[in-house]
Amino acid sequence: FAIPLAIRLYRYPSVLAATFQLLASIFQPTTTVHTLTLALHLTVLNPRTIVRMRDPSLISFFALPVPILLFVTFHRMWLVTGNGNPNYIYFQCFAYGMFVTIISMEFVTATVKRDKVRRMMEKGSVKKILDEMKEKEEADDEDKEVTENGTEEVGAVVDKVDDQNGDTTEEAGEDDNGDDGEESAEDAGSVSDDVEDGAPEPVVVFV
Repeated sequence: FAIPLAIRLYRYPSVLAATFQLLASIFQPTTTVHTLTLALHLTVLNPRTIVRMRDPSLISFFALPVPILLFVTFHRMWLVTGNGNPNYIYFQCFAYGMFVTIISMEFVTATVKRDKVRRMMEKGSVKKILDEMKEKEEADDEDKEVTENGTEEVGAVVDKVDDQNGDTTEEAGEDDNGDDGEESAEDAGSVSDDVEDGAPEPVVVFV
């Protein structure tokens, strides 16, 4: 593991030191908690890498005290009280190694992501992506403004048409009322003429 990691992460010596220490705590035949403690302290020197680590590494970190405490407990049960067996210790060592392996893999993966971002910044790719995102946001804002203006114009046209329809209806009502009034007056005049024609002439009597 040493040569590939050294070639890929030669720009980050503190990361290499922490990674090698983590690998030593995994593959060392007589590993101790002190080895892991030193490795975790070295990882703290790289906050930009730690920020990019995912949740499994955090879960593994908080789960490490469990196999460590159970190892001590089962060791006493096996060698002192006699009511345990070495399988208990084996599985606790297995869980310890698994948790440390997860932390190591996440640490190296986060460092590779960090190096990738650095390379993109050097090439200007990140700036190009940000400019494209900014242009897209401006285009979306313009489309939104055009949509709002179009909605307002349509509303104004609809209001204008409604007003015109209202005026036309009022004029039609006034014309109908005027025609009805004239017809009623003509009918009343014709009736009065008929009454006058049919009425008897007055008779004058001299005494």
